[in-house]
Amino acid sequence: MKKFIQSVFMMSALASCFLSCEKMTFPENGEMNEGETNSLLQVRTRTIDEGTEVSFPVNVYVFKGEKCVALQTLTDENHPLSIALTEGDYSVYAIGGASAENYILPSQEDATPSMAIALQAGKSHGDLMAAKSNVTLVDGGTNTLTLALERKVMLLQNVTLNNIPSAATAVSVTISPLWQQLEGTTYTGEEGTTTIALTKQSDGHTWNFTGEEYLLPPSGNSLTIAVNITTANGTSTYSYNTSEQLEASGKFNIQGTYTEAIGVTLTGTITGAKWKSEKTISFEFDESGSQTADPNSGENNDDTDDIITGTIPEVGSTYQTCYVLAVTDKGSYSEVLLLSPKQKVMSNFETNESAISALEKVKAALPNCVVEGINGWRIMTKEDSKYIANERSKIPTFDSKARYVWINEAGVLRVGNLGLDNIGDGHSFKSTDLLRPVATIKIKNS
Repeated sequence: MKKFIQSVFMMSALASCFLSCEKMTFPENGEMNEGETNSLLQVRTRTIDEGTEVSFPVNVYVFKGEKCVALQTLTDENHPLSIALTEGDYSVYAIGGASAENYILPSQEDATPSMAIALQAGKSHGDLMAAKSNVTLVDGGTNTLTLALERKVMLLQNVTLNNIPSAATAVSVTISPLWQQLEGTTYTGEEGTTTIALTKQSDGHTWNFTGEEYLLPPSGNSLTIAVNITTANGTSTYSYNTSEQLEASGKFNIQGTYTEAIGVTLTGTITGAKWKSEKTISFEFDESGSQTADPNSGENNDDTDDIITGTIPEVGSTYQTCYVLAVTDKGSYSEVLLLSPKQKVMSNFETNESAISALEKVKAALPNCVVEGINGWRIMTKEDSKYIANERSKIPTFDSKARYVWINEAGVLRVGNLGLDNIGDGHSFKSTDLLRPVATIKIKNS
């Protein structure tokens, strides 16, 4: 019994000593060491738009300065998060509807306040939502933060094309340019496209898509919608460009009818059913909108009214101070591809400039680079740029290390280094990029 009492006394003494020692580790100035928690952050979620459900799971990142100090996941609205933290200022970022199966999600160690959320290769967007907020925690306090998530996607839910020729073997719709990722709650990343394949119906003439295809909104002030119809003779594409404002939280439907005389006539609607206000847009696809047209001017290059007389120059020579890139015999006349001797630095390109905005700036700068007496100056295409790449060592004032802007078949601006064998297809524009236009003239063969 005596030994038992002594043992109890010794254990009590040790416990008292341990508690005294633990208390002594608290700094006298009240500041907490790394890892010592004295406050509680409770996180709940809702949506900005009434009647809209939160898209789960919701990944919640908590930052103190640039460091991510907590990463937790909300699985449903009935179980809010409770996160133990030290007192101080925090920023909280939530991303809803993004599973690790579909998205590249940063770990706690890799996360930063400007982290990017992007799709895994070959995956499709879900009902993506995001929110960001700041909170200050005090010593011993509990703070309940309600994050108001905002839907960041629009929804394409139906595409129906009627009266498609029975010879069609595939039909699809391509939508561009679209944002590709989120950085915080802001859209960013290279612009991209989404192509939706349609399914042939039992009548043999109707092709449609029904389902849910979530898309990030347009990255510019306009959107291009293209219908691609494939037959044994190849693929015909009918394109339409609209400046109608398409935004996140809009539902998007496309309906169209093909007519042999004019191509495709389409109508489209954007509705806000429990998302945002309803919009309706109408548009037509016809042969004049096909990708076979000149993407720069829309003019018919087969027109022979502008044929001039004169001596046909040779490749590598100059014509009215312009470098001759190519000469193509067309029978009664020859097409001569000219490169302007003038170029302009696009110093007004801004960081994260969209292709739509950059194209408008290039068009505005075009008159500064033309040669008087020659008509039809335009932004070079990728086909034009190949001639330039072949002749690059001979072209006066050509900078083989610089990047030049060019335009693709869909009329979208791109940028690449023409001094390389593989011409770039860049989407990110810089204030050092160059504009150097080309023109095609027609000279009568003698």
